[in-house]
Amino acid sequence: MDLFEPTGRRVRRQIRHFLPVFVLAVLFLVFYLGISVAGTEAVNKEQTTLKQALEQGAIRTYAMTGQYPQSLDELLNDYHITYDSDKFVVEYVPNSSNLLPSISVLILSSQKGGPS
Repeated sequence: MDLFEPTGRRVRRQIRHFLPVFVLAVLFLVFYLGISVAGTEAVNKEQTTLKQALEQGAIRTYAMTGQYPQSLDELLNDYHITYDSDKFVVEYVPNSSNLLPSISVLILSSQKGGPS
C-alpha cells in the first residue's frame, strides 16, 4: 500500500471491494420480497377458492334438496371439502332453510410459512 496514494484511487479501490457484497445483498432482498409476495398471493387465492367451493356446495345442496345445509360439517362431508384449519377459520351461519347461509373464510395471522 502506498502512503502517498491519491484519494480518488483509494476510494475506487474500497468501492471495488464492497461492491460485490452490496450487489449480493440487493439481489437477496429482491428475491426475498418476491417470494414473500408470491406466498401472500397464494394464501389469498386459497381463501377465495375455499369460499367459492363452500358457497357452490351450499347452492348445489339447495338445488337438489330444496334447503341449504344446516351446518358446516354437513357441507364439508357431503362435498368432501377439506381445508387447513391452521391457516383458515370458516364461519358458517345458516339463516333459514331457503336463504343462502352466511359464509366467511378468514386467514389466521399467526401461521407458519405465510404472511403475518
